[in-house]
Amino acid sequence: MIRINLLPVKALQAEVTRRREIVIGAVVLGAVLALLIGTHIYQTLELSGLQSELASLRADLQTLNVKIKEVGDLQNKIKDLRSKNKIIENLNKKKSGPVLVMENLSSATPNSLWLTDLRESGGNVTMNGLAVDNQTIADFMKAIALSKHFSNVELVETTQGAGPTAALKKFSIKTGVVYRSPEVVPAATKTKIDTPTKKEEKKG
Repeated sequence: MIRINLLPVKALQAEVTRRREIVIGAVVLGAVLALLIGTHIYQTLELSGLQSELASLRADLQTLNVKIKEVGDLQNKIKDLRSKNKIIENLNKKKSGPVLVMENLSSATPNSLWLTDLRESGGNVTMNGLAVDNQTIADFMKAIALSKHFSNVELVETTQGAGPTAALKKFSIKTGVVYRSPEVVPAATKTKIDTPTKKEEKKG
């Protein structure tokens, strides 16, 4: 019987199997390493893009904050100007308002009515005086009621005069007073008059 020694063949097969496993392991390890490297590169690029986008957003936010501050400063300036204009307007009213009220009152007073006392307190005016009759008093009240310088004209009382003024009517009127700034009258526009030219004069 012939005996064949198979140990070298088995050893060779084992070596081939071991090398194949090493190659497969190396391939798998390489694939895993490649995947990890690719993932790292992708994440790095994505992080870089996010950082760039974040930097751009921060720059835009800084620009927006500057504009918001400019708008706020402008609004404060407008508010300050309005406040100053209001102060100037009130000063003009206090300066010229009483003069306009007295001028308006004088023009509304008829010849047959005389004011003997005029008192102002808290935006209200009390007028006492004498008139020839009740109709004159009514006309006077109507005249000042139509004025833009007076409001809520009210007749407090009327009585018959005594002594030297027995023939006259005594009255007391209460009204609100409105101080206004003088109205600005627009400048008169110049009217252009067409004059005939020398040629037109010759034709005529």
